Amino acid sequence: MIINPFSNDNNKNEEINIINLDNKNEFINQTIEYVFDNYGDGLLNNRDNRTFIIKIIEERVKNKFLDKNEIKEITNMIVDKFYGYDILQKYIDNSEITDIRAVSFDLVYVKIKGSWIKTDEKFNSDKEFNNFVRGCIFKNGGKINNENPLIVVSDKNNNLRIEAGISPVNVVSASIVIRIHRNNTNDTLENLLVNESFMFNMQIYKFLLGMIEKEKNIVISGKGGSGKTTLLRSLLKKVGNNKSLVINEETSEIFLNGMNVIQRECVKNKSNAIDLDILSKQSMLMSNDIIVVGEIKGEEAFNFLDAISTGHVGYATVHANNSKNTIDRINLLVKRNIKANTYSSEFIERFLASNIDYIIYMKNFKIQEILEIKYKNKPEYVLLYDKNKDVLVEYNY
Repeated sequence: MIINPFSNDNNKNEEINIINLDNKNEFINQTIEYVFDNYGDGLLNNRDNRTFIIKIIEERVKNKFLDKNEIKEITNMIVDKFYGYDILQKYIDNSEITDIRAVSFDLVYVKIKGSWIKTDEKFNSDKEFNNFVRGCIFKNGGKINNENPLIVVSDKNNNLRIEAGISPVNVVSASIVIRIHRNNTNDTLENLLVNESFMFNMQIYKFLLGMIEKEKNIVISGKGGSGKTTLLRSLLKKVGNNKSLVINEETSEIFLNGMNVIQRECVKNKSNAIDLDILSKQSMLMSNDIIVVGEIKGEEAFNFLDAISTGHVGYATVHANNSKNTIDRINLLVKRNIKANTYSSEFIERFLASNIDYIIYMKNFKIQEILEIKYKNKPEYVLLYDKNKDVLVEYNY
């Protein structure tokens, strides 16, 4: 017998079913399911849930005619599954891997420098994989079930963003996608120039240093995992300590130590949600020299442009498929702000062109294009660099 201390009725006893230990993995999976199904809600709100889970496990195995070493082994295996990332842990620990994508129990992919690679890893069964997905969400403060089959959570201890889906939304199998945001002190412009990733050449390196020195407003674009955040982090590290920065992100990815920087991320609390739009507005009240938006996704685009039009230096990233398309993409996002609906498309484009100086387009961890934006009587767009030609044309700061 075991009493659930988190139940409204602490006198209610839970019967423990006898489990056949001939199959150790089956027992482990059944125990994990038992914890989710019977104690999930209580454990989510309990700081000492690790201790309680261990007690549950020990209670389930103590009458199974196992010796102390066997009990300890099984207990440790289950606790590791709850608080680590099982067969995916070694990929999280691998500094070259930025993303992990498990699309079924026997198909696991990792992304290295912009390219997906299939691994040999596999879970033992669909059931084990489903429990793993549930556990990843559970231990990071979320809950995934048939009523809530899609969820995104953050593991702040390991700097992970985790997206998961199960049935009925997922058709074939449960899935989990883990984005790894590394607090990497080696992300410097110099390392991106000389190491094997060779993100850009020496000519562009000098150009980037000039943009920072001249306090130009920069937007870095590309698809997810293209190297946008890595480049942005490296650029910001070149900003002097005599400048004040605020970094606003949906989920923390940029980590700067030893600088005059305030780092903030969105809060998804239903009663008091704080989104990027709110953070962008707040940035204008904080005596910042530089305002950074980790990734522009919606109506915060308008407030970002508004902020840099008042003299703040701005850096941001956005999803787009080339440098010129980035202009259209930001224009579209600006219009999601209700205030922007009172302005014409022509005004918004002029507003954008007069405040953003350069767009850097990334692809597969390489700088693919650099677009200079000018505004005199009308917006002008000059493609300064195209990797296919690998020549940076003459430019004027």
